[in-house]
Amino acid sequence: MYNRLKSLRSQHNTLDSLIRREEMHPYPDTHHIRSLKKFKLRLRDEIARIEGGLNANRLVY
Repeated sequence: MYNRLKSLRSQHNTLDSLIRREEMHPYPDTHHIRSLKKFKLRLRDEIARIEGGLNANRLVY
């Protein structure tokens, strides 16, 4: 589970970099930026879900 979380965080950071790079273009592709941001939000939600499950497991033990 920790490997999955690490991978998701890495993807989230990569998307953040891609979004910033696209926004710096003279004519940014707003549709592309929007889709990257939506994907980034899905990753954030999955990260939060996994972290919540891990924290809940710690409380049980």
